[in-house]
Amino acid sequence: MKEKNSTDPGSSARALWTSETATTAIFVALAAALGFLLLSVPNVELVTFTVFASGVVLGRWRGALVGALAMAIYSGFNPYGSGLGVPTMFAAQLGASAFTGLMGGVTAGLWRGPLPVAGWRGLPVVAGGIGLALTAVYQAAVIVGLAVMSPEFRTGALAVLLSNAFFSSVHLVSNTIVFAVLAPTVLPKILRLAGPRTTDAGTRTPGAPGACGGNR
Repeated sequence: MKEKNSTDPGSSARALWTSETATTAIFVALAAALGFLLLSVPNVELVTFTVFASGVVLGRWRGALVGALAMAIYSGFNPYGSGLGVPTMFAAQLGASAFTGLMGGVTAGLWRGPLPVAGWRGLPVVAGGIGLALTAVYQAAVIVGLAVMSPEFRTGALAVLLSNAFFSSVHLVSNTIVFAVLAPTVLPKILRLAGPRTTDAGTRTPGAPGACGGNR
């Protein structure tokens, strides 16, 4: 009987898929847990950054999956009010969070390599800008999700915007700071720990010196 080679490509692919599935579940649980942990601090959260980090590590589509699942848990089981009560807002939250994970994969090259593309001095500014933009997308999505429930969309959107102006500002500023501080320091380390990964084309990419290899 022919003995199965341990280096069989099929076995390697299955092992990689299992590993990435486990990592996906860990990121989902971590993002949701961090969300619940900071519930008592209004509009200061680490869900967005954690979802973004999942995209950096796992790639665009798994990052999007992490975003949707983590937000479904965090919003759906929020003790201060489940997002399921407003289906359009809930859908907007999931979509915006999935977009955050997707963008983590798209920008993965910024955090990979011996020296980030933007350089060490410029990277916090770039990271803060990314955090600000992603939070603005989330805020806009939530406003739209709530406004479509109103008889008059423009009036509803304006009412939501004005009534939540302060907390929205806190959210934008806090996530800008979170990304500017954590992204340049945490993401390169996570990538080094993650090791080489599989690209979208399905080929293995070796890690650069002192860094992780290609992401999807």
